[in-house]
Amino acid sequence: MPQHRSCLALIALLLGAAACDSSGPNTDLGRPDTTGSDSTPTQPPPDTSGTDTTVTPPVDSGPPTPPDTSAPLPPYDPTYTGIPFGPAQQPTETLTPDFNGTILSGNPNNLIADLERARRSNTRLLINFTGKETNIRDANGFNMSIWKARVDRYRNLDLQKYIDEGTIIGHFLMDEPSDRSNWNGHQVSPAEIDEMARYSKEVWPTMPAIIRAWPDYLKAGGYQYKYLDAVRIHYLARLGDVDQFVDEMAKGAADLNLALIGGLNVLNGGSPNSGIPGRAEGKFAMSADELRSWGTKFLTKAPLCAFFVWEYDDSFTEYLKRPGIKEAFADLKKIAEDMPKKPCKK
Repeated sequence: MPQHRSCLALIALLLGAAACDSSGPNTDLGRPDTTGSDSTPTQPPPDTSGTDTTVTPPVDSGPPTPPDTSAPLPPYDPTYTGIPFGPAQQPTETLTPDFNGTILSGNPNNLIADLERARRSNTRLLINFTGKETNIRDANGFNMSIWKARVDRYRNLDLQKYIDEGTIIGHFLMDEPSDRSNWNGHQVSPAEIDEMARYSKEVWPTMPAIIRAWPDYLKAGGYQYKYLDAVRIHYLARLGDVDQFVDEMAKGAADLNLALIGGLNVLNGGSPNSGIPGRAEGKFAMSADELRSWGTKFLTKAPLCAFFVWEYDDSFTEYLKRPGIKEAFADLKKIAEDMPKKPCKK
C-alpha cells in the first residue's frame, strides 16, 4: 500500500505541473489608428476647455516588421507631370492611373513599401507622419513632445531618394490647428506650427513642411514663418462664392509667402441642389457639374502645387460610380497634369 500511495503522489505532482504551464504566444493588439479627419469648421468653435480624460497614446506603433526576403524590384524611374491630383487617404495598393496623388497616413513599418508602390504608379504623396489629432494631444491640448516622438519613429528610414525625385511632396504637419474641438478646447499657435516645421527640417532638411489651416489664422499676431512652406485649403459650397474664395485663399497664402495646395470636400461639400446625400445628415456630395466647375476654377485661378479631394473610402468608391463623376475627375486631372510642375516650397 505505501508503494501505491507513492505512485499516486507522483502522478498528481506531474499533472499539477502541466496545469500550471498555461503560457502561450503574445497577442498582437494591432497598431493605433493613424487616419486623418476633415471637419472644415467655418470658424473656431467657442472655448470648451475643462476636464479631459484623453489617454496619452503610446508612441510605439507596433512590433517591427520582419526582414524583407523577397527578390529586389527592377529599377523604375517615375514620370511626374504637372501637379499631384487625387483623393486623400487612398491606400497605395489601390492606386490606378485615374489619379496621380494622395495624402498618406504613414507607418514606419511599411512606409518604404508604400513609397515604392506609389512611385511605380507615378503617384506623389503628401505624408502625415504622426497620425490624427488624438495621437498627438493630452489633457492640455496639443503635445509637442508626443508629436516629435512620433516623427522620430521614421529617423532610421532613408527617405532622401523619394524626396529628391518628388515622390514625397511634403510633410503634412497637422490638420486644423485653429479648431478647439481637435485640441481639447485649445488651439495650436503659429509659433508651435513653425516649431513643428523646424523640427521636420531637422530630420529632413529638403522636405517641405505643410499645414492645413486658414491663412487668416496663420497671420494671427503678424507671425513670420521661417520654416513653414505651404498651406492646404479645401472648398465647400457653404463657404460662398468659389471665385471669391479662391482669390482670398491665394492672396492669403501669398501674404504669408507660402505655397498653396487646393482641394474640394466632394463627399460633404456639395450644394443641396446636387441631390446627392453626403456622409453626414444635412450634407450633400458634389454633383458632376459642381465638381467640374469648382475644381476647374480652383485649378486655373490659383498658383497651386497640388490638389487633393476629401477623401478615399467606401463612400468615395460609391461616389465614383455616379453618372458623370469619373468623367469630371478625368477632366480635372488633365488640367492638373498640364499645369507647371512646382514644389510645395515657399
